[in-house]
Amino acid sequence: MPGIRKTSGKKLKVGTVLDEQIYQQLKERAVKEGRTISDVIQEAIVAYNANPVIDLEARRRAAKDFLTSPYKLTKEEIQEILDMDYYDQ
Repeated sequence: MPGIRKTSGKKLKVGTVLDEQIYQQLKERAVKEGRTISDVIQEAIVAYNANPVIDLEARRRAAKDFLTSPYKLTKEEIQEILDMDYYDQ
């Protein structure tokens, strides 16, 4: 899969607790895709780790600036905020 880095090959066994319905959905999808649950989880973790840490304080400041009345933002700043995809940061 694109963007997935090679691993060291060394594997560790980990344990976790998942909601039963989420686990069932995961299991069904893995079967449909012909993959193991471990592979699906590992791919999800690699994708999660590839994204930078979210700056929650910056999000709060942007929301406050955007929602404060009267607006402290110029039309250009408002458009820039609307054009941003915070989930891609």
